Amino acid sequence: MAMSVLQIRLEEDLKNEVSALFDRLGMDIPTAVRIFFKRAVAERGLPFEVREASSLVADKDAKEFLAALQSLNEQAVKNGVAGMSEEEIEAEIKAARAERRARKARLLKDA
Repeated sequence: MAMSVLQIRLEEDLKNEVSALFDRLGMDIPTAVRIFFKRAVAERGLPFEVREASSLVADKDAKEFLAALQSLNEQAVKNGVAGMSEEEIEAEIKAARAERRARKARLLKDA
C-alpha cells in the first residue's frame, strides 16, 4: 500500500506532553495518529465528543478526580487492599468499628 507523509505544526510544549503520554502508553506519535484516523473512519466522525470551551472547567475537575482515584488505587495496592470485594470491605469496616468500640469501652472502664 502506498504511504503518504503528513506534517502538522503544534506548540512544542504540547508535542512534548503528548509524546510523553503516548510513550507511557507504549506508542509513538505516528502510531497514535494512525489509531485516531482509523477510529475516525470507523465511527465516520471524530472518535470523541466535541464541546464548547466552557466545559474545560469540568474537564479540569474530571482530571483532578481521576488523579485522586489513581492516587487512592496506588495506596490500596501499596497497602495490600486492592481488589477487595464489597463483602471484604464491609467486614473490614465492621471489624474496625468493633475495635474502636472496644477501645472506647476499655478507656471508660479505666477512667
